[in-house]
Amino acid sequence: MKRVFLAFFACFTVLAGFGQFVPAVIVPGTLFSADTSGFPLHGFSVTERDNKAVLRWRADSLSNETFYAVERSSNGVDFFPVGLTKYANGGWFEFTDDAPPRGKLHYRVKMTNGSRSFYSTALEATPVSDISLRFYPNPVDKVLIVKTEMGVDVQISDNYGKALIAERIPAGIKVMDVSALEPGIYVITLIQKDSNRIISEKLIKK
Repeated sequence: MKRVFLAFFACFTVLAGFGQFVPAVIVPGTLFSADTSGFPLHGFSVTERDNKAVLRWRADSLSNETFYAVERSSNGVDFFPVGLTKYANGGWFEFTDDAPPRGKLHYRVKMTNGSRSFYSTALEATPVSDISLRFYPNPVDKVLIVKTEMGVDVQISDNYGKALIAERIPAGIKVMDVSALEPGIYVITLIQKDSNRIISEKLIKK
């Protein structure tokens, strides 16, 4: 028993000391974040914005020899580089995938510092959905048009998060009366439960 324990401890020490792999964790939703405490990459998140994927992360090392490569995968197994950055602003980095393909994607960040490499947790996102869901115009005056291929819950809230308009819209085109809203900036949230998609953006009322 003592020999088995020592062998396990030695194996664990080698793997932990190597530090080149972090197991992938898939998190559903529109804004994804990962806790990678104990590794040189942490606070990694992916936000879907205007059919783009915006990645942000924080790094402990700001050395000029450190490179950060953003990698993308369509199956969560085979990753390919889509960007490279060295820019740092207060330790935080940001990268935008301007032209992601349709469907579910997986993103991770590879940090290379000298002879060692570290991978962030892999996160899932769907920047460009196969299901049409949009609203217009924005800025809006009296009526807002929502177009969806699936039923969607629409909520318009003020800056304090108070819901002012909430409506369930079936598939098709819906005209919503927003003339009662005072001129200003609001937050519109569209929740498409069937496709597990959420869109939350600013809505400007003229």
